[in-house]
Amino acid sequence: MKGHFLARFLMALLVLAVFGAYSYYRAAYTPYSDELEAARRASESPIVIAAAPAPEAAPSAPAAEPVSLTPPASETTPEPTPEPTVDPDSPAGRAAALGLPAPPEIDVTSWEYTLVNGDHSIGQYAPEQLAYLHQTAEADDIQTSYNANRCPVDARIAQPLLDFALGCREAGLPVYLSSGYRSYNDQAANFRRICENNGISDGKINGYYVTMPAGCSEHQLALCCDITDKYYATKRDDKVASPTIAWLQEHCAEYGFIHRFPDGKQEITGVMNESWHFRYVGVEAATYIMENHLVLEEFLALYGVE
Repeated sequence: MKGHFLARFLMALLVLAVFGAYSYYRAAYTPYSDELEAARRASESPIVIAAAPAPEAAPSAPAAEPVSLTPPASETTPEPTPEPTVDPDSPAGRAAALGLPAPPEIDVTSWEYTLVNGDHSIGQYAPEQLAYLHQTAEADDIQTSYNANRCPVDARIAQPLLDFALGCREAGLPVYLSSGYRSYNDQAANFRRICENNGISDGKINGYYVTMPAGCSEHQLALCCDITDKYYATKRDDKVASPTIAWLQEHCAEYGFIHRFPDGKQEITGVMNESWHFRYVGVEAATYIMENHLVLEEFLALYGVE
C-alpha cells in the first residue's frame, strides 16, 4: 500500500519537472518578431478612430429673417390735432353758435357795409359822386353828369349794377331801373306822400315800414336800386312778381347784390317784403348772405354790429 503511494508521488514529481523544463525552453528560445511586437503594443494602445473628412458644403441659402415669437406691439394711433379754439366773440364764433359757416374776413367799416334802417339813421348824408344809368339798360355807358332821365346811384356801384341789368337782358328778360338814389329831401317828400295816401303817420302798415323816414332809407345811401320788369307807378308784390324778379333774386349775388327785404324777415328788417329792392355789398358778402338765407342785419351782427 505504501509502495503504491510512493510510486504515484514520484510520478507526479516527474510530470512537474517535465512541464517546468518545457515552459522554460519556450520562454528562452521562442523570440517575438517585430510585427508581433508592434501588434502587441498596438493592442495595448487606445483605439483612435479618425474623423471622416467633412463633405464639401453646398452653397448656403440666404438667411431667413428671424421669426419673433413676441407679438408685434399695436401701432399707436396719433392723437388728432385739436381744432383751434374759436373766440365766441369773433365773427366765426358767433356764426358757429348759430350753426353757420365762418363768414368772410372783411372790413366791416368799409362803405359797402353801411347799415341804414329805422334804427340806424345816416342823417343828411349825400354820396360824393353819382353815376347815371339808362333805366332799361339798353345802353352800356355810364354817365357822371346829371341826367333826369336816367337812374342815379353811387358811382362805386354803377358798373356792377349795369352788369346786373345787362345780365338780366341777356337772359331774355326785360329790366327797368325804377328807383336809385334819393336825397334826404326827396326821401322826406316821399315819406309824407305815402303816409298821406295810406292814412298812416309813421310809415308803417301792420307794424312794418312801407316807406322810410328821411335819413333811414338805403335809397339816400345810393347803394341800392329798385329793379322791376317795367315801370310801375305803385310797386306791390302781387303786381310786380315776374320772371324778371325771379331771375334777379337768383343771380343777384353774382354781381355783389342781395335781395334786401325778403318775405319772412320782416321782424328783423322792420320792412315789408320788397321783392324788387336790391342792395350792393360786394360779391363775397352777397354770396354768404344769400347762401345762408340772411339779411344784412343778421350778417353784420356776426361782426358785432348792432
